[in-house]
Amino acid sequence: MLTALAIGGATAATALSGNAPGKAVAVPPRNDTSDEPVYFLKGYLGASSDATGSDCMDAWGPADKLFDEADWTGPRHFVGYYAGDKNCNTPLLDGGTKNTSLKELGKALAWEIYRSYSQVGQSVDIVSHSMGGLVAQAALTGVERHETGWPPYIYVEDVASIAGPHGGTTFAYACDPFEPTTQCREMRPGSGFLDWTNDNPQSTQGTDWTLIGAESDWKIKWSALAMSADHRVWYPETDATDGWTHENLNEITTGVYPQWYQNVPERPGHDRTGAAPARVAMNALYWCEKW
Repeated sequence: MLTALAIGGATAATALSGNAPGKAVAVPPRNDTSDEPVYFLKGYLGASSDATGSDCMDAWGPADKLFDEADWTGPRHFVGYYAGDKNCNTPLLDGGTKNTSLKELGKALAWEIYRSYSQVGQSVDIVSHSMGGLVAQAALTGVERHETGWPPYIYVEDVASIAGPHGGTTFAYACDPFEPTTQCREMRPGSGFLDWTNDNPQSTQGTDWTLIGAESDWKIKWSALAMSADHRVWYPETDATDGWTHENLNEITTGVYPQWYQNVPERPGHDRTGAAPARVAMNALYWCEKW
């Protein structure tokens, strides 16, 4: 039904077929749908240990409820990266740590999507927060570049990246100050990882990116929009966004807020009653073009 999608702001697997790896099935169509499988990619572990991990529902509980309320029927994959992650129904690696490269996580995600959906001709959507946006970017980059050891193709119709450091973040110099981790180093501006990633990487189906950022997110700010995506949404700092932080942007599901938005190549527009960040992300996954 998705009747709730346009509230506030602009509109935004079958049995295995036995196809041999590398032999692509028919490319699925791009359309407006609420039955696509969705991969939810969380951010960096932070102060917790790899063994302790983090809880996917701490990151995605409010969004999961939002998707329920909007009658989203597609399967939801809450992706785990670290050994101790909890309530993550789709772990990418056994024993992952903060020293696991984002490229390795992207490769594991690409294979997960390929094996579960792409090889049977079904596309998926991705919504990410923070570092999760770089994992999505890596997954698409490796496939687009035909890197050795990556799946031959994947079908990712939409990606909505909330507060992803696509241009890097200086906070990564301090995210683990006493023992810098691989993931922290790779999030620094000008890192080898960021140099490797493609700008606006595309799946074999084509991929529609939406980038979402906020002035109040002092850890990321404009880096959230540092990619040539088709859609960008920016929340200026106002009384309405007081209390917004980098850590909670993906948890804001209700309310109306001033926002700037752009459907490239159109000029940016302004909406005084824009939707909340998590709702914008859901809208972006539903609409196959403008939202």
